[in-house]
Amino acid sequence: MYRTHWGSKIGFVLATAGSAIGLGNIWRFPYVAGQNGGGSFLLLYLICTFGFGYFILLGKLAFGRTAKTNIADGFHTVAQKAGKSLSPMWGKLGGSLCALNIFLVGSVYALVMGWTLSYALQSAFILLGFKSAEALPTYFAELSHSFWPQFGTGLSCLIIAGLIIGRGIKYGIERASLFLMPLLFVLLLFLVGRILMIPGAEKGVSFLLTPDWAQIGFTETGFQLKQFTSVLLTAMGQSIYSLSLGLGVIYIYGSYVADKTNLRRSALSVVALDTTVSFLAGLLVLPAVFAFGIEPSTGPSLTFQSLPHVFNNIWGGKFFGFCFFSLLFIAALTSLISIFEPFTNLLMEKQNISRTRASFLTTAFMAFGFSVILASFTKILPLSIHQKDLFVQIDFITSEYLMGLFVILCCLFIGWIGVKPLMQNIASTGMPSHTFKRYFKLILKLVAPLVLLILMSLKYFE
Repeated sequence: MYRTHWGSKIGFVLATAGSAIGLGNIWRFPYVAGQNGGGSFLLLYLICTFGFGYFILLGKLAFGRTAKTNIADGFHTVAQKAGKSLSPMWGKLGGSLCALNIFLVGSVYALVMGWTLSYALQSAFILLGFKSAEALPTYFAELSHSFWPQFGTGLSCLIIAGLIIGRGIKYGIERASLFLMPLLFVLLLFLVGRILMIPGAEKGVSFLLTPDWAQIGFTETGFQLKQFTSVLLTAMGQSIYSLSLGLGVIYIYGSYVADKTNLRRSALSVVALDTTVSFLAGLLVLPAVFAFGIEPSTGPSLTFQSLPHVFNNIWGGKFFGFCFFSLLFIAALTSLISIFEPFTNLLMEKQNISRTRASFLTTAFMAFGFSVILASFTKILPLSIHQKDLFVQIDFITSEYLMGLFVILCCLFIGWIGVKPLMQNIASTGMPSHTFKRYFKLILKLVAPLVLLILMSLKYFE
């Protein structure tokens, strides 16, 4: 079966970076850092991202390029190339976990992305003079209790992503990424520059750059293991979430990579771009909230409830507010597009249907899941898990456990079964050093699976 390829190396890097760069960076990273000590969390996040995330991302790109097929069949294909027999359960479990994670995360993501579209539209109306800026800080409370406005924006986001996916790799995903990613960086740098000019912003910069060792367990009374593991798990989860490692996106994007592309450099470029955006997002949000005396540990609503207040109190705030929420929407769109692709590819190859039909079915599945989660979130349907709505619980379960389980499965397979053909694939554009190869194998075989299992177990028994 013919397999399409990316049109260019820069298109592949930007598309893969776009899959990683999204609300996980600009919405999630600042509030998670705010809840976990700022600089302390940033330090652990950098260690997890470059010490673990880069090698997992590289392994999954090589896994995809070596297999050149959907995720469910990829395990058997690579095992054959390694000359090893493999139980069909690997493919079934891998494909099922991938599909489940994509369905759940995509359904949750559509709700949050709908918020970004709502705020972008509201800020546009304010900029044009149709609405008052005074109402924006309290808009989230009104929006979050209303079913139909959230349904309309969330469904619109799903349809936009479905239409782009339906156009294919070169003319859909890659073309959108070549336009959206540079625009995202320009907007982000522009906004950071403006926010850092606010008096008092230096407090937020110091918070983000200065580690508070007590926050990660190094107190005057001794080392607090529970505190350290809690923040480390959160940092690891953020790294997995931010780099899209738990969704099959990196694998499927890797399957479209030409053999002449240097995977090590491409993976490093993706990780560097992703980390840069997270850091810039921290420099955008945290200095702003500190300058206006807002509590940085507010939580998920930090961006949507706090920043409108900031924009209402700075020169040019209406314009900068519109730019910021447009930035959020663009970041969310690049990630939602990538979330659709593994599911669409799985339907195409396992059900032997066209991309157009597969993208339509993917959109329909996501719309169903999104509708159920939204109904629970707005209390229209009495659906909950342990007395919490589905939005909160599914976001927690996927980010803390299900995506971690998928990463563990892929790491164990790559490290113990497929490492030889994958390393040959990586080395096809330049032989890595022996130290690099040993560290790569160590991370994939033992360190990443063990660390994730231990941290997930500790979190479960808290």
